[in-house]
Amino acid sequence: MESSLYLVRHGRPELPDNEMRFLGWTDLPLSSEGRRQAEATRDALSGYALDRIVHSGLKRSAETAGILREGRETPFEEISAFRELAFGEWELRSMKELAENEPELFAARGRDFARFRPPGGENFLDLHERVWPAFLELLGREKGNIMLVAHAGVIKTIIFTLLGISWQKLFSLRQDYCGVHVISRWDEHLTVRQLNWTPRIGG
Repeated sequence: MESSLYLVRHGRPELPDNEMRFLGWTDLPLSSEGRRQAEATRDALSGYALDRIVHSGLKRSAETAGILREGRETPFEEISAFRELAFGEWELRSMKELAENEPELFAARGRDFARFRPPGGENFLDLHERVWPAFLELLGREKGNIMLVAHAGVIKTIIFTLLGISWQKLFSLRQDYCGVHVISRWDEHLTVRQLNWTPRIGG
């Protein structure tokens, strides 16, 4: 039996500016732009059959999933294991500010993305330990088409694990807000079919 898995990053959250910031467990809602992104994705995927929609429980994920579910009666589920990486004391701090004020720690992160933990936070190995078992459990009980509305780190964990990509290639996979990654499933075999597809807003 063939089915599809749609991994969707949430829409743009309500951030204070356009700086690249570490946003993990801080529970920000979608911005108006993020809602428009989710609405455009909902409209583009309206003809695709879905048997289950899953979100992480964080507002930006749950709100995006709720918009994507509009017009459907698809079962809707929260799985907290799919929350973003926890950044601890680095939450909401910008990369620019950290590079300037904590250059040694910031450089250490770049040398070993997999094992580096920001103070009070998680590393990508920790993330893998909670995301991958939850992903396999979800696949084991739902054989139909699944949409998982999650976060950049979570989606990279799934795709990097499937493709055997090193965490040192962290920035080799682009993930736009509401970008859709498609995985085909045939029995127990998973094939990455499409990466970071996004609809045009307004047309």
